[in-house]
Amino acid sequence: MNRQKQTLVIACGLAMSIFAAASNAQVAPPPTKPANDQPTYTPAPKPTPQPASRPNQEPQPQEGMEIRRRDRNNEADLPTDVPYPKLAQTGPDGRIARLRQLPDILALRSNPTVGPKTAEAIMPLVYLRRYKMETSVIDNLDLYWELTNGMIENLNMGDINEMGRAADMIKPLVPEVTLSQDLLNRQILTRVQGGMNKHIVREYKKAITDEIQVLDGEKGLEEVMRFVLDDSLQEAKLAYEGLLVELMSNIGKIVDATDLDSSEVEALAKLEKVPSLDPAEQMLQIEEFDNAFRKLSYDEGMKIFTALRENREFENLSPTISAIDVMHDRKKIMEGDAMGLKITDKRTDEVRFNSVDQQKKQAEQESESDQTDN
Repeated sequence: MNRQKQTLVIACGLAMSIFAAASNAQVAPPPTKPANDQPTYTPAPKPTPQPASRPNQEPQPQEGMEIRRRDRNNEADLPTDVPYPKLAQTGPDGRIARLRQLPDILALRSNPTVGPKTAEAIMPLVYLRRYKMETSVIDNLDLYWELTNGMIENLNMGDINEMGRAADMIKPLVPEVTLSQDLLNRQILTRVQGGMNKHIVREYKKAITDEIQVLDGEKGLEEVMRFVLDDSLQEAKLAYEGLLVELMSNIGKIVDATDLDSSEVEALAKLEKVPSLDPAEQMLQIEEFDNAFRKLSYDEGMKIFTALRENREFENLSPTISAIDVMHDRKKIMEGDAMGLKITDKRTDEVRFNSVDQQKKQAEQESESDQTDN
């Protein structure tokens, strides 16, 4: 391995570890107190004889057993053999199209284990995450503008110092955990639902990275890293673009609510318009508005975004967030003694997935595992 390639591999490994840590932070609780210095050796005391336990006394569960039960889920437990719409779809250029929406939300529709009632429970967390991400973007607007102004596209992946600087800049704009993991941690999704959602998202991202390595040849490793860096900013980008769309339709009112009067602010106010409902046209509108918005100073941009949120009917609810639709034509709601969801093969009418049966199976597996642990 030549020196340049070796440096590139080291830099990529460094960045991968940083972003993996950022996306999985806070899974384990932090220590309650700092570790003591290395203790001096003290011989262990002689064991004190313990009275024999009574025959009818039930054994106590070991510490951490509940945590292990929650984390016991693996691919074998998931209904991955059930047909579902894949997130990785080929675009007009013949390559896998990059999703404009958050994959973790789109995965809920593909996820055969998630129905409308679960989607209702998910919405409050979606609003909360968007509000937190808006706050991160506003507080770190200078970092966001620099990162999304060609920095990642032009980053020298073989320069460890550049990679380290990029990693430090991205950290404030990356959530501690993914939406799927957040829903799982809060027990809004069950182990099977959350595990399946994570599987669908991983499958999409793996398809992209596999394609990059095949089609981009010697530069495949570098382009995979660019994808990883860019993908880590997706929630921040959605929050930023959502703010722009919201601002576009009432920029004049928001400017009036501030004390800003620079020529750049006046030029921005002239771009007020109703955002198009056509996705492609709306993206062009966002690009034009964003170009003018970036001509403001950081302080002006932060003031305008802050005023925008203060003028909302509900400050912490972004009006650009839509209700999550998790249904498609192969998902059917079952009515009866137990509400559930089933997937039926269109060609054979064979039931490929039944959530009620899945819940019973999961309960039986957990019961068996409990007996094994005890």
